[in-house]
Amino acid sequence: MIASSPLSSRAIAFRLALLYAMTFLTYGVQIPFLPVWLGARGLDDQNIAFVLAAPLFLRVVSTPLFARWADKRGDFVGVLALSLIVMTALCVAMIFISGFAAIFVAVTLFSCAQGVAMPLNDALTFAVLRAQNQWRALTGANNAAAPRPLEYGRIRKWGSAAFILGNIVAGVFLSLTSVSAIPYGLAAFALLSVGAAYYAAPLGVLAHAPAPLESGRSGARGPGLLIPVIAAAALIQASHSLVNTFGSLHWAREGYSSVFIGAAWALGVVCETAFFAFVGRWVAGPDRAAGLLALGGVTAVLRWLIMASDPGGVLLALAQAGHGFSFAATHTGSMFLIFELAPNAMRARAQGWLTAAIAGVSGIVVTLSGPLYAGFGEIAYLAMAGLAAVGVALAVFVEARRRMG
Repeated sequence: MIASSPLSSRAIAFRLALLYAMTFLTYGVQIPFLPVWLGARGLDDQNIAFVLAAPLFLRVVSTPLFARWADKRGDFVGVLALSLIVMTALCVAMIFISGFAAIFVAVTLFSCAQGVAMPLNDALTFAVLRAQNQWRALTGANNAAAPRPLEYGRIRKWGSAAFILGNIVAGVFLSLTSVSAIPYGLAAFALLSVGAAYYAAPLGVLAHAPAPLESGRSGARGPGLLIPVIAAAALIQASHSLVNTFGSLHWAREGYSSVFIGAAWALGVVCETAFFAFVGRWVAGPDRAAGLLALGGVTAVLRWLIMASDPGGVLLALAQAGHGFSFAATHTGSMFLIFELAPNAMRARAQGWLTAAIAGVSGIVVTLSGPLYAGFGEIAYLAMAGLAAVGVALAVFVEARRRMG
């Protein structure tokens, strides 16, 4: 039986894009402003670092556990909505709490709920896109007059764009209120993400329907390669930890203005958004995914080598623009590979493993970044280049194995 949906391709794309956008609005408040709120609540630098790093390690357990539950229930949307509801409740709780212990528990659980939502979002999107595009192919909709097939990048770009919007809205909101209002902004955006999850609920049937071109492939398709794919992506993404932790601080110490620093970060996210918008022209399936993963790693290596050389403003901006490849290409390549290689009954779990691996390795690198940066300054980026280079080697290994059959 052909898996189809009463919704048009345009409606499906809109619901998925809205889900990404509403989820990433929360990130737009959390990443730049949550540390500021923690400081305003009386936490010192060491406690702030502990509160932000601890959830990364807990996600190593919590994300795969709940992703496995989603697979067993056959309900990506339901578990995703539940995680967003929990996230919203914790944002509301942060309005009222004080003291290190209460803040630590609330922020940790909030981060873990958020860590469950993202891989389920990707698992849902890939399952829906594959089912819908295969339905188009089998029903003759794949012709020049028909709307273009759905593409992951063109949907995922709205998450990156919403992140920028969240930064701007939160900045304006805080300029009119105070730092203590940050949980209100988090709660408002989290509630919007819950609404988007329920709006996407009709896609659950399409995501879990048998795919017609995958009959007889319900078992493993290449699970042996999942480990090197996940390891490659985790190493490349974790190599961003040093710049994420100390990049702005180092640039300020080098004399760059706050305007330049803000523009440099915005440039990276804009390039990321552009990459997602256009990647579908070159990569619409797993065939080039390992090459895309390797490209992300090579770009990361180049970025960290440039930053290790204490570059001028032009080179620094160029390195930041490379975020469009070092992050987005790595992310897209790993998504396509995992969805191809994971058995049908383990797609959410595989996404959860990837998220857990990135969180775990990033937690270790964040922990080590402090002494590395204190001891070596910008030279510490050479260690990040080494991590990314190992990821490139693993991506090349995956591509070689795939070509061998």
